[in-house]
Amino acid sequence: MDFLLLAPFLNWLLKKPPGWILCTLGVWVNLMPLVHGGCPRMCRCEARLLYCESLNFTEMPQNLSGVMGLSLRYNSLSELHDGQFVGLMQLTWLYLDHNHISSVEGNAFQRLRRVKELTLSSNRLTQLPNTTFRTMPNLRSVDLSYNLLQSLEPDLFHGLRKLTTLHLRSNALQFVPVRIFQDCRSLKFLDLGYNQLKSLARNSFAGLFKLTELHLEHNDLVKVNLAHFPRLLSLHSLCLRRNKATIVVNTLDFIWRLEKLDLSGNEIEYIEPHVFEAVPKLDMLQLDSNRLTHIDPRILASWKSLTSISLSGNIWDCSSNVCALASWLSHFQGRSDNSLLCATPEYAQGEDVLDAVFAFHLCEESTSPTRVSLTAANNSGKMVLSRPTNAIPSDVQDMEVERTTGVLTVTPPNELSENTAQIYKVVTGTMALIFSFLIVVLVLYVSWKCFPASLRQLRQCFVTQRRKQKQKQTMHQMAAMSAQEYYVDYKPNHIEGALVIINEYGSCSCHQQPARECEV
Repeated sequence: MDFLLLAPFLNWLLKKPPGWILCTLGVWVNLMPLVHGGCPRMCRCEARLLYCESLNFTEMPQNLSGVMGLSLRYNSLSELHDGQFVGLMQLTWLYLDHNHISSVEGNAFQRLRRVKELTLSSNRLTQLPNTTFRTMPNLRSVDLSYNLLQSLEPDLFHGLRKLTTLHLRSNALQFVPVRIFQDCRSLKFLDLGYNQLKSLARNSFAGLFKLTELHLEHNDLVKVNLAHFPRLLSLHSLCLRRNKATIVVNTLDFIWRLEKLDLSGNEIEYIEPHVFEAVPKLDMLQLDSNRLTHIDPRILASWKSLTSISLSGNIWDCSSNVCALASWLSHFQGRSDNSLLCATPEYAQGEDVLDAVFAFHLCEESTSPTRVSLTAANNSGKMVLSRPTNAIPSDVQDMEVERTTGVLTVTPPNELSENTAQIYKVVTGTMALIFSFLIVVLVLYVSWKCFPASLRQLRQCFVTQRRKQKQKQTMHQMAAMSAQEYYVDYKPNHIEGALVIINEYGSCSCHQQPARECEV
């Protein structure tokens, strides 16, 4: 019956060229397992894609030839034997994550040359043979995260020149073998976060010319040395968050394109002044939650390209050392956190760094709260030099130097810093009250003189003032004219003398004088 149904199709096919016949037969052979009940029981088949997920399988399903995509996620597979996938030569992706796989034999993925994506995450792998991926040269993505890998074989990734993404997150790796990624020249993303790395070799990442993002967060690195990444010319993002680094250095002179650097959550106390000169294009920097007390001015000078910075959660010393950082922050135009708090000295604890600088005049020598005060010498010839305890170096505190001929005693008073802070607060409050009172008096005086109830009254006030000014000008002009008329030449016929003037007759010439009435 089946042959009779296929007869018309075969008759049509025989009339076609030989190429057509071979191509059609090849497609038919690949589709036969899926057409005639080839989909395993309880699995889901979509064309040539097979999904056998969450079915508690302990063994591989049978009769899977012709499948291009296979997902065996969330099952109970425990081992991968040699040649287990030999019949899947058309396979392009394989998902084996969330199983119980603890061992993979060296030739388990034999003949899977077309596979581009392999996922083995969330299993129980402790090691992988050197030849694990040797027969899979077309791999683009490999996910080995969330396993128990303690080490990597030196040639594990040999030959993977097309690999672009590699996940090794959340394992137990303690070191990265030298040049292990040398053949991964197309790799762009590498995740080694959440491992137990204590140090890095200089050539651990050799060959990664196209790497753009590297994750090393949540490891045990005790030092950050930018010389560990000398040839990562394309790297844009480097994450070193939550390690145990105490210093940041650079022992190699080179320039690279790094744009984002995350150093938050470490124990960084010291940063070499020239470190950031190697990353002139750095755009985002995270240094929060460390143990920094100040930033060297040379470092601040190299932060020219930053548009975002995070510095909160450090133990900032709000003395003269913080002046350079405060000045830089006040001129910074990018995005920064607003929780930079002073840890020392005692009088500034808990205050915002910028607020403390202005409130306590930390960057003004003449009014610095840490200024030195001298006390007169006593009868024994001792001189006391006193200043706040927080302003005296630790090696000088509690030190008393006795001198018979000109004794100098350093005595740090415990309450001076607190009293100084109180004085500043009282003076500042008093000045504010006086200034407010003067403003209120001025406002009341202006309102009492002329404060119109409306714009019309204000205009009338101006008109009245202008009229008064014009009336005054008119009166002055009339007075000047009358004076001109009065001071004219007067020559009577009488010539009796000066006494005649007193009796209102005689000869007299009166002329206009600016400050006198009339002179004879």
